[in-house]
Amino acid sequence: MSKIVAIVTGIVITMVLIAVAHFTGLISLNLGGNANPSKYKNKGVLEVICDVEISRPGEKLTPPFETSRTPLPALFDFEESTGAYAGEYTISMNRKGTLKAQGDLLELYRPAMFKRHGVVIIGEHVTLDRRTGAFKQWLDLDGGKRLDLINGTCKRTDNAPF
Repeated sequence: MSKIVAIVTGIVITMVLIAVAHFTGLISLNLGGNANPSKYKNKGVLEVICDVEISRPGEKLTPPFETSRTPLPALFDFEESTGAYAGEYTISMNRKGTLKAQGDLLELYRPAMFKRHGVVIIGEHVTLDRRTGAFKQWLDLDGGKRLDLINGTCKRTDNAPF
């Protein structure tokens, strides 16, 4: 009987330690069976600073593109479902994009209709992968084409995790 009590006691202690680790955030258990549990607050404003490489196309939109590295601020406002950043063809503070949050990925989108370099730009996209910090920006062009302009990595301005 004492072996059974010792085994049951060991199992109970193990379960309590796992529960404490889960609730303190040391480990993550998918207890609800959801394939993609929401681990982000999606509330308030998320401010990030990104280290990016910007590719600037020339007159013909053909490579090689002029590239440069620069810091770039961005914000994602969950309460207003908008966001902005200071980059190329920017979704700026006075012309914010629409925010869509899906798990790890945040996406800003703003429709456009202007001509640049002889091509009609029909939309602008920005994504931030909160798991990896990857930041990307591209333009949708007429004819179903895509022009990638910015790639980089971001960190929160308050040094907290995403």
